Amino acid sequence: MEQTLLPATRALFSEELLEQLATELQEPRAAVRAALESVVPLACHTLIGRVEGPYGAEALWKLSREAYGASVLDSFASIRTAWQARSEALLRDLLGGAYPATALRLAGTTRLQQDSVDRLLGLATTAVLGVAGDYAHAHGLDAEALAHWLRQQQPVVRQALLLAPTQLASAGASPYEPLPLVPPGAAGLPGGPGQPGQRPTSPGTWTAVGGGQAYTPSAALAAPAPLAGGGAAVRWQWGGLLLLAVGLGYFFGHNRLAPPAAPPREAPAAAPVAATAGRYDEATGNYIYDTGQPIILRLADGTIQKVGANSTENQLYTFLADPALQVDSVNRTKGWINFDRVYFETGQSTLTEESYQQLRNVASILKTFPASIVKIGGYTDSTGAALKNYQLSEERAKTAMLALASMGIDLNRIQYKGYGGKFFITPNTTPEGRALNRRISIRVVKK
Repeated sequence: MEQTLLPATRALFSEELLEQLATELQEPRAAVRAALESVVPLACHTLIGRVEGPYGAEALWKLSREAYGASVLDSFASIRTAWQARSEALLRDLLGGAYPATALRLAGTTRLQQDSVDRLLGLATTAVLGVAGDYAHAHGLDAEALAHWLRQQQPVVRQALLLAPTQLASAGASPYEPLPLVPPGAAGLPGGPGQPGQRPTSPGTWTAVGGGQAYTPSAALAAPAPLAGGGAAVRWQWGGLLLLAVGLGYFFGHNRLAPPAAPPREAPAAAPVAATAGRYDEATGNYIYDTGQPIILRLADGTIQKVGANSTENQLYTFLADPALQVDSVNRTKGWINFDRVYFETGQSTLTEESYQQLRNVASILKTFPASIVKIGGYTDSTGAALKNYQLSEERAKTAMLALASMGIDLNRIQYKGYGGKFFITPNTTPEGRALNRRISIRVVKK
C-alpha cells in the first residue's frame, strides 16, 4: 500500500518512545499521548500548507533532503539536537502570530508545561520532515513531485485535526491557521473562497518586491480576539516577535515605506528619525528601539523574517530591492541605517547573545542580493578618551563584519570602519542620548 504521511509519522511515536518522552519531560504519559494526537497532524498540516507559498515546494523539498541526509529519524527524539531546535523555530515561523495561542491551548487542554509543548511541536515537525525526506529519496521525487504527494495527504490530515482530542481545529477558523502564503486570488491554489482546499485569508496585504514579498497585517490583527471554541487569546502576538525578529523580506510596492531620511553631512551614520522612537533601558544601558508596525518579509529563497516596518531589516531590503533607490557615490553620508537590535557588552567589542538574530536576518537579506557590497560603521558616545573610543568603535564594527562573514557573507562584500564619538546623532548630555550614539550602522556601497 502507498505510504501516507500522517500514519507514517505517527508510527514513529512508539510506546517505547512515549515512555521515554514522558520520563524526559517529566510529564504524565497519557498527557504526552493526547498532545501528540493533535501535534502530529498539526505539524503535517502546517508543512503541507508551506508548499502553497512562494518557493514553498522548493524550500520544503530542500529541508526534506537535508533531513534525509542528516538521518534525523535515527535520532529525532534525542533532547535538543540541532534539528530539534531548527524544527521548533521553523514551526514558529510558519504559524506566525498564531503559534503562542496554539501552544497555549495545547498546554491548557493537556496540562503539559509550555516547554513540553514546544518540544513536542518541534519533535513532530522533525518527524514529518524526516518521513517526507525518506519518501522523496526512495521514490526519486523532485520538488514538484514531492509537493504533489504532500497535497494528496491534506484531506486525511485535515480530518485528523478535526478529530484531535484537543480540538485545535474548528469550523470556519482555527487558532493554528498559518499566515496566508500567497496573495488572495492567486492562480494555482486548489479550490476557491469558501471551497475545500483554500484556507481563509487573514486581513492584510501582500506586496511583491525584488523577487520576494511582504505581508502587512491590518490594524485589527494587533488587537486581542477570542479563539474559536472558547477562551481569549491574541491571534497575532507581535510583541515577542519584535524582540526575536526571526528570517525573509520584501516590502515596497504602491504602499512603499519612505526611504531612510538623509542624515546631515557631518554625521555619516545618523539614524532615520523614525528609528529613534523607543526608550532608554537603564538596566542594560541600551536604547530599545520601537521598530514600528509588525510585518512579514518573505525573501526570494523562501525564508521568512518577522520584523517591524521601521526595522533595520526592512530598511535594508527596501533599499536593495527598489531600483529607484540608488547609492550616492558622491555624498557618502547618505544611506546609513542603524542596527536597532545589535548591542555589545559594556566597554567591550563582544556582541550580546540577542544581537545575533538581527545579524542573521541581515545576512539572509544580503544573500538575496549577491552583487551588493556593504559597509559597517561603529560609533561610541563621547565619554572617556577619544582614542580608546575610536579603537572600541573599530573593534565593534569589525566584530559585526566577522559575524556576518561567519553567516555566509563573503568578506569581500563587507567593509568596516570605526568613527569613535566623532559623529554623534544626538547630544551626549543624557544617558538616553549617549545610548543612541553608541551604535552600529550599515550602508550599501554597491547594489
